[in-house]
Amino acid sequence: MSGKFLARASALSLAVFLAACGGDENSTPIVPIGEQTGGESGDESEPGAEQEQVITLGSGQDSSFIEGQIKTNITNLAPRGTATLQVSIVDALNSNKLITDRDVDVSFRSGCITNETASIDSPVVTGSGIAETTYTANGCTPTDTITAFIDGTQASASVVLNIESADADRIISKAPQYTSIAPAGSGSSSRPSESEVGFRVVDQAGDPVPGVEVSFSISGDTASPTIPVTIDPPEATSDANGEISTLVIAGSDSTVIRVIAGIETVDGGLSETQSPPIAINSTIPIENGLTLAASNFIPDAQFTAGTTVDFTVFATDKNGQNVRGNTTINFTTTGGSITPECQLNQDGACTVVWRSQSLWLTKPEITATTIGELTAGGVGTISQTGELFVSSSKDPSVDLTVGTRAGEYCASVSVADRSGGRIHPPTGTEVAFAIKDGEILSAETTKTVRGGSLPIDESKYVACVFAEQTDSAVPARLTVTVTTPGETVVEDLISL
Repeated sequence: MSGKFLARASALSLAVFLAACGGDENSTPIVPIGEQTGGESGDESEPGAEQEQVITLGSGQDSSFIEGQIKTNITNLAPRGTATLQVSIVDALNSNKLITDRDVDVSFRSGCITNETASIDSPVVTGSGIAETTYTANGCTPTDTITAFIDGTQASASVVLNIESADADRIISKAPQYTSIAPAGSGSSSRPSESEVGFRVVDQAGDPVPGVEVSFSISGDTASPTIPVTIDPPEATSDANGEISTLVIAGSDSTVIRVIAGIETVDGGLSETQSPPIAINSTIPIENGLTLAASNFIPDAQFTAGTTVDFTVFATDKNGQNVRGNTTINFTTTGGSITPECQLNQDGACTVVWRSQSLWLTKPEITATTIGELTAGGVGTISQTGELFVSSSKDPSVDLTVGTRAGEYCASVSVADRSGGRIHPPTGTEVAFAIKDGEILSAETTKTVRGGSLPIDESKYVACVFAEQTDSAVPARLTVTVTTPGETVVEDLISL
């Protein structure tokens, strides 16, 4: 195709511009800078006279010029092959002579260049009337039509290249989307029951090969699952980048599977590879796999609103595996208040907060509930209940007496509850022993209420040490000081 324009030539330059009229349907009229608006046009041979040109792209020049054709040194390319493309820029009104009086930008395009399975140097700037570039196939097959054009004109030329397909040599696995997924029926948005697995078909040089049929299969599923592991699709064709993928859909059993991908090689053999392993695990919780733990079993909260205790629930499935990220646990309490629910994390655990407030109970029960496998069989509501012993720092008392063993002395510590009774002191209560004119034989002279479990004796806390006189003629005096978390202090003493 050609593009028509007007140009004014001078000794130094040629200006290109739109013409007011003239040219055929494929022409691009251009009017020269400094065009006279009055009078008749002079003779074209006179200096400064307007000259009309029709830019045309093709191959050759003068009488051998072929319009619309790109010249190439090769039309049948090997995989990853290259070709030299050459296009002539001529003036159709000047016997198809090359346009050499100015630089012209020639651009190239094709379908494979657009989808990046081929590359080319473009645009090409030339003042010789011939634009030359190199085309490289990078997976494009089987044909590609390359078109040369000049922006702002209708001039164009093209050529069709035939490109051989590379032979598939092997298939390479890629990392799965997820390496651990939930069994069928146990998936969630945070931990799905599906994982995409990708592969890449390449030739001997390691370059991608498109259009290759790939078949998929599964290895590693259990012998007789209720729901088997499946893949979708079971076979597909590699894309322009040699890539292919399939979706692993988990079955009902916990297992570790791999996807096997296979291709037929050029010699008729089979080339296979397997994906990295994908673990399918963590079904629903089981009744005896639900565990409830508290951060403090003996909080100082009888008379204080807003004291908090963390409750953590742990859940395992029938295989002893953590139930990961796909189960909600509900919580209730008979005293105080508690966070209503939590979602199990990837470690099969989640935590809520109990808070002291009305209803005021010394021994509130906290219950965690969810849906799981019953010990008796089937699926239903399963639960685990824990208990707190809510103590106080109010009105502590201590009674230091002789113990049951020789040289043993024991302090019995209690505090007041809301009903006026005496109960075990709270976590953090310290019982410190000191002696005058004697020696404490026990390595630990200060005992602390830990709160890691419920108290064995709910009415008091007992701390004992061994002590003796250093001089039998001088009585020793053993003192005990009790300090609660509320910083109330009480003491008692005994003579040895």
